[in-house]
Amino acid sequence: MADETILTILAEWKDEFDLTLTKNNSIGIALFSPGRELLFANTFMKSFFNGHAHKCLLNPSFDNLTKKETDKILIFEGYLTLGDYSSVNTSLWSQVYRKNGKLLIIGGIDAQQCIKQNKKLHQLNREITDLQREVMQKKNSLEDTLEQLNAKNAQLKELNATKDKFFSIIGHDLKNPFNSLLGMSELLISNADKYSPEKISFFAQQMHSSSKNAYNLLENLLEWARIQKGELEPNLENVHAGEVIHEVKKLNQPAADSKNISLQTISDENYTVIADREMLKTTLRNLVSNALKYTSSQGMVVVYTQENEKHLQFTVSDDGMGIPTEYLDRLFEIDGKQSREGTENERGTGLGLILSKEFVEKQGGKIWVESEQEKGSNFHFTIPLGKKG
Repeated sequence: MADETILTILAEWKDEFDLTLTKNNSIGIALFSPGRELLFANTFMKSFFNGHAHKCLLNPSFDNLTKKETDKILIFEGYLTLGDYSSVNTSLWSQVYRKNGKLLIIGGIDAQQCIKQNKKLHQLNREITDLQREVMQKKNSLEDTLEQLNAKNAQLKELNATKDKFFSIIGHDLKNPFNSLLGMSELLISNADKYSPEKISFFAQQMHSSSKNAYNLLENLLEWARIQKGELEPNLENVHAGEVIHEVKKLNQPAADSKNISLQTISDENYTVIADREMLKTTLRNLVSNALKYTSSQGMVVVYTQENEKHLQFTVSDDGMGIPTEYLDRLFEIDGKQSREGTENERGTGLGLILSKEFVEKQGGKIWVESEQEKGSNFHFTIPLGKKG
């Protein structure tokens, strides 16, 4: 009765079974003739066959299966390897039947096989993830090392430029004023009794000017050297901006008078800044001295301030030679080499601007320049505001 029921069910659902087995992607069915011809293969099994289907039975091979000596219809049960030795092959849990010389292969995906494969894949994925993480860590480490090397190279380049600039100034710019002093003093020693008072006065003025230039340059050199060694730190306090501006004007007035330049200052006495007084004074002195150097007779240099949010902006403006556009971007760099002779052939090193930038930034400000050739220059820098009053 049970067998009849099964047969009845199979007969009733024959079309559905046929369709399912033909299109199934989990169960493979293949039927071979005694002469190795593929009589039938469903969709799943066809995916393993390429060219001569019987040759795609790798282990056991088609010939080994047909040669098995047994009276049983089921001649093989186990993993059957299908595919191609030279590329991809797959093992399926299969049963092989032999009847009238024909071979019927029914195989499918084994659950335990899937579990093992999934575990293997999971393990491989985990190992790949670990490798990727390790590669990323090494990549980041290499990038950090490269960044540090680049920073060190840039620092080394700057140090070399600093050294070259330092020796250039000592060997040339600091030597010139002393040569002038030696030459003029030698002339005075040899001819003092022959020179008129006016000529002696002229020599004295020239010697004073050379001595002042040498002193200012030496002072800048010493301060710059201290900055490079990290020994010079600002002593920040509330400083009256107007007082420092007037002091700088007084220091530079003789140089302005000697070139017949109008030196003017405009400032509010009530403004104070949080600054190092000597650094601020040196910065202004260098900028005003530069402005006078590159301004012709009858020209004008003006120093003024204006409030700029939380900073006080200082400006040193002149109507002198101006600066070529191609020099502006590197004006404050140690290897800029943008120093030129003044309107009366005054020598310059460019060190004053570099020192000014160092000082301004150490006090929490910034410095920049606007200039046009033959129309003059405006040097601006900011210092944090203190209490007004």
